[in-house]
Amino acid sequence: MAKTPRYQEIADDLRRRIGEGKFPVGTALPPISELMGEYQVDGLNTIRGAHGVLRDEGLIETVQGKGTFVIALPEGGDREALRKDVGELKDALEKAQSALSRIWRRLD
Repeated sequence: MAKTPRYQEIADDLRRRIGEGKFPVGTALPPISELMGEYQVDGLNTIRGAHGVLRDEGLIETVQGKGTFVIALPEGGDREALRKDVGELKDALEKAQSALSRIWRRLD
């Protein structure tokens, strides 16, 4: 049985972490040098290979001089956690809208 390439193992781990919300959409992944230390690899091509896998999957985007950013969640990500977060956001927006309405009524 063939061993999984190291760059694929790293891509799998980063994908899992993105799906768990450790790197939310819109945030930057740690720099390559930091990931090299975290995953204990010497060659930056290993991290670049992992980035390439995730880029091909449409999960990340590299912006020259700025970093590598999460742009999407992996398929089959933690949908239940996402639903919960959306529900909490909806509740917070409804409360804010209600408070804003009360303020506007006082100002009239």
